[in-house]
Amino acid sequence: MVTDTGKTLHADTLKPVNLPEPIAVDEEASGQPRVVTLGRKLPVAVIDDIWRLDDEWWRARALSRMYYAVILVNGRRLTLFKDLVDGKWYHQSY
Repeated sequence: MVTDTGKTLHADTLKPVNLPEPIAVDEEASGQPRVVTLGRKLPVAVIDDIWRLDDEWWRARALSRMYYAVILVNGRRLTLFKDLVDGKWYHQSY
């Protein structure tokens, strides 16, 4: 059983988890990821899955992203996305 500390949680005390992190990606002519820089350049061996997310159209800055589940040549699996609004790449951890 967890002891009740009597403290009230507030929204400003919560910390977001798994926020996307900017990442350097070299693209193919098609726009798909070719090389990812994680300390050093690592080629993408396989694109395992691709999906698009368009959401929150009512906001001032809607979400429009192209996601890629990739496997790098070293065997590491990553989920990347390209923000189709600003053109930047991000790593999304789960």
